[in-house]
Amino acid sequence: MTTPRRLALASALVLTLAGGSAAAVRTALPPGRVLPGVRVDGHAVPDDVARGDDAALRAWVSARVERALGGDVEISVGKEKRKVAIKSLVGAADLDRVVATLRWLGHERTLASRLETAFKAKQGQIDVPIDLAVDAAAVEKLLVGIKGMVDDTPLEARLDLAAHTIVADHPGASLELDGAVVETTAALTAHLRDALRTDGPPRLAAPIVLHPASISAKVTREALAKLDITNVVGTFETHFGRGGDQSPRAQNIENAAKKLDGLVINPGQIVSFNAVVGERSEANGFKVAWEIFKGEMRPGVGGGTCQVASTFHAASFFGGLDVLERLPHSRPSAYIPMGLDSTVVWPVVDLKVKNPHSFPIVVHKVDGNTLHVELLGKKKTVSVVFGRDVVDIYPYKRKIEEDPSVKVGKAVKKQGGIRGYRVRRVRTLKYDDGTHKTETSYDFYPPTVEIYRVAPGTDPSELPALPDDVAEALAKKAGESAPATDAVACAGDCEGQPKQALEVTNGAGVHDAVGDQANPQKSVSIAH
Repeated sequence: MTTPRRLALASALVLTLAGGSAAAVRTALPPGRVLPGVRVDGHAVPDDVARGDDAALRAWVSARVERALGGDVEISVGKEKRKVAIKSLVGAADLDRVVATLRWLGHERTLASRLETAFKAKQGQIDVPIDLAVDAAAVEKLLVGIKGMVDDTPLEARLDLAAHTIVADHPGASLELDGAVVETTAALTAHLRDALRTDGPPRLAAPIVLHPASISAKVTREALAKLDITNVVGTFETHFGRGGDQSPRAQNIENAAKKLDGLVINPGQIVSFNAVVGERSEANGFKVAWEIFKGEMRPGVGGGTCQVASTFHAASFFGGLDVLERLPHSRPSAYIPMGLDSTVVWPVVDLKVKNPHSFPIVVHKVDGNTLHVELLGKKKTVSVVFGRDVVDIYPYKRKIEEDPSVKVGKAVKKQGGIRGYRVRRVRTLKYDDGTHKTETSYDFYPPTVEIYRVAPGTDPSELPALPDDVAEALAKKAGESAPATDAVACAGDCEGQPKQALEVTNGAGVHDAVGDQANPQKSVSIAH
């Protein structure tokens, strides 16, 4: 039904158009012609474009889009600045929708609708927008990269116990990603809206300045000045060498221990060893030294750091701290009893402890060939007993690698065999208020394969005899009898006698098994 309002509009428009008749209105806009007066983001469609085909109309709209997307936008967060092409942060414009809308206006089904649309267009009231949507996913990806550069962990105040001074705290920073994406998207959207509605050269985008939040250190200089560290709450020590190929390892131990020295652990605070010591890289002061990787010894940056983690773990263990995250090594360590060690690998394997005491704990280390870690605090409130029992023993295997570089009659031990163990760990804590608790857990150390490099064609029987339990296990698996190990070797062709043993030397980084690696006690008890 035609409303009185539409009839009035039709009458008014008919009288204003040349010819003055309704028939003239129906024929004034040829099929496919853009309605006169229609605007696109505030811009009138040029006559030649309005009279042209879809390709010309699309090209004109596309040119306006490309102009709006031209240039870069600078995004700054703190000291970090990035220039990025605006086009890379915006989704594709729906040009087909814009062209279709322009073609449809003025060609509605009813005369009244066509007259009303023509009247509004003549009055400049019809404006077709070009929708340019900022790609939030692209913005987030960009900001994630910037966040990684600007985020900074606060530096806790530390005690330099050797110099009797306090190393001041320093605040950290963090970019709140969700808010930054919203802020950046809004700024880019406003820029695009303005750029689409202006003429001339591409409009420069205003720099987008984002502000990371400041994160205060939990341990401040003022708080440290009030610390009471008159008592040793927990302590443990391990030993290490400095000679020969052990020198880089010793430097790594000193570097990691220095980063722990003076660390303050407040009540309830959780400390990550990896977060404190940092990446095992040359830039962080670490050297290439021997380390365990996938069960074998190999050179690696930071070798020796695990001894610091193990000693710190043991001191925390005996200091009554809660051990929240800890893994044993893949083999027993020569420097610490099984069950007290802790392996760390940057950044995936960590040691984390929590201070359950009502007072702060300060970590202190002592220099020399002895790594002595002390936890200092107001008072010692708990006595701790460590108990360890060997539950199962697993024989190791022997692997032989033929290597043409090895001379006939010689063999190189690439890796010493170490039995595997499953041990039960018990920590008994007795507090000064008379209460106590017991914690039980199990560690598994898989067997370490013994590896020899020999000349091609070498008879395996010429290698040193295996321990009885290992030989019996291997023979049982092969369905044979274990070879005798007390026969006397002879040189040359001695019928009925074993051949002369090969001359064996240890390869680089190989050391004979000692301590728990070679022959651990079945049960151990250590009280602190």
